[in-house]
Amino acid sequence: MTRVLLTGGTGFIGARLLTHLHAAGIDVISVGRSALPERLQSIIDHRVVPRLDAERLHQVASGGQVDAVIHLAAAGINPGDRNHTNLRRINGHLPAECVDVAQAVGARGFLMAGSSSEYARFDGDRIREDAPLETMKLYGATKAAGSIMAIATGAALRLPCANLRLFNVFGPGEAPHRLCPALRAALQEGREVPLSQGLQVRDFIHVDDACRAILAALSTTLAGSLPTGHYNVCTGQPTSVRSFALDVAAAMNADASLLRFGALPLRPDDQPRVVGNPSLFEAMTGWRPLHTVTTGIAHTLSELSRAERAGTP
Repeated sequence: MTRVLLTGGTGFIGARLLTHLHAAGIDVISVGRSALPERLQSIIDHRVVPRLDAERLHQVASGGQVDAVIHLAAAGINPGDRNHTNLRRINGHLPAECVDVAQAVGARGFLMAGSSSEYARFDGDRIREDAPLETMKLYGATKAAGSIMAIATGAALRLPCANLRLFNVFGPGEAPHRLCPALRAALQEGREVPLSQGLQVRDFIHVDDACRAILAALSTTLAGSLPTGHYNVCTGQPTSVRSFALDVAAAMNADASLLRFGALPLRPDDQPRVVGNPSLFEAMTGWRPLHTVTTGIAHTLSELSRAERAGTP
C-alpha cells in the first residue's frame, strides 16, 4: 500500500485531499495545526503540530515507510495574514527543508502546492510555467522562492519533485471570507453583497479537481514519469468575478440585484487577468478537470446544503 505524509491536513485543500487519498486506498500520516473534523478522525492518522518545522516533520515521518511527502502547509493564504517573518520561514524556507526530510526518510517523491500568485503581472492570454515570477509582493514572492528552492533541492538530491501551481480553487470547506462562501452567506440572508465591478478575470478550479490533480501527480511521480519541475493546475478557462457571482446567485435562485457591483473599489494590487495554461500538466499526467465553473458552483452549494441539514461541518 502506498503511504504518504501530508502537511496542511486541516486546511481547505488538505482536508478535502484526505478524503480523496482514503478513497484511493492510500495510507496517510497527516500533519496540521488543529484536530481533524470528527468524520475523519477514525480513518486518518493525524498529528497536531502547532508549529511545523523540519525536525518535527522528520520525527513524524520516521516511524515507518513513507513513499511520498505532499506539502500543502503555507502561510498568508488569508490576505489578512501577512506577517513577513512567517511568510519567509514557512513559504520561503520550509519547502526545501521538507524535501530534505523526504529524502532522509526514503520517500520516492515530493509534491508541494504552489500558487498562481507566484507569477508576476501577466498581460497575455494564458500563463505558462516559464512566465516571469513575482518579485515584489511578499506572499507571491515567498511562494515562488520556496518552490524554486524545493525543486532545485530535489534535483540536487535526485528525488522526483513537483510544484503544483494551483489557481483559484473553490468549493466546500473554504474559509468564510472567500468569494463563494461570502456570496452564499449573504444571499441566503437576503443581504446586499458589496463587490467591485467584478471585471477581474480568474481561472476558477473546483477543489475536487485540484485534489484529483494532486493524486495524478502522485501516481506519475511514483511511477517515474513526471519530470521534476513546476506545473500549472488550472482549467485554462477565463471567468470574471462578476460572472462567478451571478452564477452563484442563479444556482441559489437568489435576487441578483443584491450583488452590488461597483460598491467596492478594486484593490490596487489586484491583477486584471490570471488565467493559466494547463497543457503541460495535462500532457504529463492525463489529468483533465471534470467541473466547469457552473457545475462546480452547483456541486458546492448542494453539498453545503446537505451538510447543514445533516448538522455536519
